[in-house]
Amino acid sequence: MEKYKIEIQEFLLKVVEIKAKSIEEAILKTKKKYNNSEIVLDYNDFVEVDFVDINGIDRVDEKNVLIKQIIEYFIEDEKKHFDEYDNKPENHIYNKLVLLKGLI
Repeated sequence: MEKYKIEIQEFLLKVVEIKAKSIEEAILKTKKKYNNSEIVLDYNDFVEVDFVDINGIDRVDEKNVLIKQIIEYFIEDEKKHFDEYDNKPENHIYNKLVLLKGLI
């Protein structure tokens, strides 16, 4: 029998009410209470579980494969669009796709 690594991801969710002058302040107060263990999520806050096969490529490799696929999907059309300009704009997405492709 072989051994496999399966990642278990649990998602917990709790809604809390915080008095504050702004949403930013409310988020900061909530984070502080959470970090100080004044707000604790437990099994009663369970929403979802997922099981992930982590035996294959790691997440960085998986991310790079997905980025390459996205680049290949867009790059040809963006080059056509880029080539339509007389003055090639430096901030055109085609330039960013070419740079990103070179980094991966």
